[in-house]
Amino acid sequence: MTGAPGRLHRTGIVVTALAVAFAALAFTAATTPWPPSRAGGGAPAGLATGELGSGDDPGGRGDRGAGPPGVDGGAVVMGRCVTPLVQEQRSRTDNVALAARILDGAVVGPGEEFSFNANLGRRTEEAGYKPARVIVDGRSEAGLAGGICQVSSTLYNAALLSGMEILERHPHSRPVPYLPMGLDATVSYGSLDLRWRNPWSFPVTVRAQVIGAGSELAVWIEGAEEPEKVQLVSEVVEVVPPRPAGEPGYTGRPVAGAPLAGGEIVHAGASGYRVRVWAETRGAGGERCRRLVSEDFYEPVLAVAR
Repeated sequence: MTGAPGRLHRTGIVVTALAVAFAALAFTAATTPWPPSRAGGGAPAGLATGELGSGDDPGGRGDRGAGPPGVDGGAVVMGRCVTPLVQEQRSRTDNVALAARILDGAVVGPGEEFSFNANLGRRTEEAGYKPARVIVDGRSEAGLAGGICQVSSTLYNAALLSGMEILERHPHSRPVPYLPMGLDATVSYGSLDLRWRNPWSFPVTVRAQVIGAGSELAVWIEGAEEPEKVQLVSEVVEVVPPRPAGEPGYTGRPVAGAPLAGGEIVHAGASGYRVRVWAETRGAGGERCRRLVSEDFYEPVLAVAR
């Protein structure tokens, strides 16, 4: 996979199937509620968070010990995800850092709901956001507050690993370079949100920081208890080849299925992917327990001829 995948604290990300180069944007889809309903305190029934099978973080960091900077003395890290940033993309990194500062310290009480859009607010120039590259209809173009979806995606993983109940999450239309397929979460103020509920009997705190001299984004959730070990598995179950396309239609987009009659192929297209994400835990007898978290479809990019 091009670029470094996200790193998870006390858990693993496993990608089964093809490694591909990625680009980003929004495609709306629902996910299986995560985790299932539970009653009383303690870990949510049937799932929780954990560590890579070897006991080591994929990025080489230990999963236990002091933890990230800023962890309160009485709190534990329930789940943590680290994704890479491109330092040369200063405006994008600045947007990520601004969003992280706003989210850092958000407290979600037992049974309460967290909304990414409600906590972050509108992404405007007045709020301090800068223009950066975004993907719209499969095309990269300038847009305000580019990079925000990396923050929501990194938080989504931390929430999964902390055993939060996912209420709303939407994948991008194309895979992203900073996380395995199926583990991203796009947002758009007023339409697409990331929402989850705290099913634990104690409050949790969202923490977010840009670390490593601006090279990484770390998001983690603190609480009073450590969940069980879990491993997130990203599985590509179908590869959809790009379809040929001819001249653009009245919308300006290529016409799907039109023959590449004459002319020059200016874009070869890109494959689409159907992906399932599983949460794997170990039972009392060591047996593997698997639960489906989500199933997403990343649309193929059509070939273009002129």
